[in-house]
Amino acid sequence: MNLSPEMEKRFTNEIRFVFKNMRNTNVAAQKWYFFSAIHGMAQRILNLEYEPELVFVFQVFQLVYNMVNGRLAAVSGGQEAGIMIPENLFTNVENELDRMASLIEQKKETYPVLQRLIHLAYSTTGNGYYLYLKGMLKV
Repeated sequence: MNLSPEMEKRFTNEIRFVFKNMRNTNVAAQKWYFFSAIHGMAQRILNLEYEPELVFVFQVFQLVYNMVNGRLAAVSGGQEAGIMIPENLFTNVENELDRMASLIEQKKETYPVLQRLIHLAYSTTGNGYYLYLKGMLKV
């Protein structure tokens, strides 16, 4: 990702702040509250420094947030009670955030993390959870 050193630092600091706070709570809604800060920060940086890879990062993080948030809302509202959140989903998301910050700092492509995050979020959809239960989708 081609960001100025200042914007790169802001973004990686935000990711690490989110990572730390997600790790420090066991409440799914709180974890996801913190997660939402990442695509917000990406958008703020985009308004200052346009960067194509950051657009991709923003879009993926926003999609992942919306997918998982939809499942959290359905579970907490008692809708679709049979479709749950896969075990270790949040731990795996947290691990990917740590990896994301490191890749950015190392000037490496973030695509592997983005692909993994979409994979994890897909496990919270009806079909994704079905594949998870069948053992085809590993979380």
